[in-house]
Amino acid sequence: MKIIFKIIAIPFIIALSITVAFLYFIFCVSEWICTVAAVILAALGVLIFVTGGPTLNGVAMLLLGFLISPLGLQAVIEWFIDRLADLNCFLKDYVIG
Repeated sequence: MKIIFKIIAIPFIIALSITVAFLYFIFCVSEWICTVAAVILAALGVLIFVTGGPTLNGVAMLLLGFLISPLGLQAVIEWFIDRLADLNCFLKDYVIG
């Protein structure tokens, strides 16, 4: 019975290997774009506060800058990709062991 589960797990290993590699590539490419956008949004938010613009707009710019910064959504996406890689390693260890 154990051998059947190992055979069933092999296509999932292949799919996860390709998916994780693709997601890491897309994440690395988009990471620097999001970081530059986060810096620009944060600078615009501070500029709105300094020039006396609407406070709500400044807060919105700073919040959007934080969300796309490396501490916001990028960290969540990286955590998700790492969990998929961990699942892939677990399946590989199951098939080999």
